[in-house]
Amino acid sequence: MSILKETTEVLGHLLEAMPSDSLFAIREEAASFLREKGIPSKRHEDWKYTNIKRLFDNGLASSSSAETLVPRPSSLVPSPAVQLTNSSVSKNFPTLDGVTFSLFSDAGELNRFIGKSGIHGKQELAALNTVLFTDVLIIQVKKNAQLAQSLLIDHSVSATGSELFNSRILIVLEDGAKLNCVHHFHGTAISDSSLVNHVTEAFIGANASLELNFLQEIGTGNLVNTTEVNVERDGRFTTNTVQLSGKLIRNNTNVRITGQNAEAHLNGFYMIDGNDLYDNHTLVDHLVPNCQSNEVYKGLLSGKATGVFNGKVHVHRDAQKTNAYQQNKNILLSDTATMNSKPELEIYADDVKCSHGSTTGQLDEDAVFYLRSRGLSHKGAIALLLTAFASDVLVQVSDEGLRAVLEEKIQSRLSGME
Repeated sequence: MSILKETTEVLGHLLEAMPSDSLFAIREEAASFLREKGIPSKRHEDWKYTNIKRLFDNGLASSSSAETLVPRPSSLVPSPAVQLTNSSVSKNFPTLDGVTFSLFSDAGELNRFIGKSGIHGKQELAALNTVLFTDVLIIQVKKNAQLAQSLLIDHSVSATGSELFNSRILIVLEDGAKLNCVHHFHGTAISDSSLVNHVTEAFIGANASLELNFLQEIGTGNLVNTTEVNVERDGRFTTNTVQLSGKLIRNNTNVRITGQNAEAHLNGFYMIDGNDLYDNHTLVDHLVPNCQSNEVYKGLLSGKATGVFNGKVHVHRDAQKTNAYQQNKNILLSDTATMNSKPELEIYADDVKCSHGSTTGQLDEDAVFYLRSRGLSHKGAIALLLTAFASDVLVQVSDEGLRAVLEEKIQSRLSGME
């Protein structure tokens, strides 16, 4: 089947639902990209393990409901918090010194940042989000503003059928600003034929710092989470992704380092079992000299689960003195689990320090035996080793309260995977 015919059959009704508003030109650019590329299938190299197209083939339809943005108390981290659900739109935002919340419909000059990353011309699901989103939550942190608390973005998902939800957030940090943000994707009544298609665009100014923590526990739901980040001079970006449940989860994390002495730190920990699939795709683009990036992704796989890690570090010709490190480690807790790992380095500069590595294997029985010889039960020894395995990622979470909650949730999940 030709791409044109395939696109017409699978995306025709979705593209027709494109809103006509002040962002029409950006939406049409994304629609043109989609008409050319179509929804990716397993024939596409970057999606060969992740069959996202089956959801569209089964009649996935865009939900007509918009996002709800309302503050609420949370047990995950202390307030302030903003909640996103598939319902009506509210503008009841928390009041924080140095932070402005708005929607694109009334954001004024901030609208110029929406789509500026060009993400809708690089990735199909991000392009689909650009075509269909009904609003954008915009978070602007003023110059030199330093938030003492983490901000929780609570994504509460509820779907009963083949529904497509497109949510989008824009984060703009002015020079010297600092923000820690937690995205919590969760829900109990989620159809396994639904899809949450989320996009976060972030622009980090000079000497600014952004930490994005993603907690993904969406039961039997499907999620594509795309994050596009631009880091300017002396800026710092950190993302920590913890996945605890989801039938199919795909994380696309793309970081452009555009200013000297900037840093990017990407960390992930995932626990998958049953027939679930978890797919991490990362790209760190080093465009200028004297910058560094670090990636550490670790996973525990059991049952017939499938894991994917494809991480790429691209060092451009002018990016001398780059220091880049990439690591993916996995433990298979069953004989039927599968891990597909592909770390990549693409280097065009000659004065760099870059390394990568990947290991996949089973639990070290000698270590289990040693711990049992010190008085631990077999179950206790395994739990201790697996907890230690996750610690390299969790220690990167700067919010101590959030870290404690994540540790507790992981312990709870471990009891079901042993």
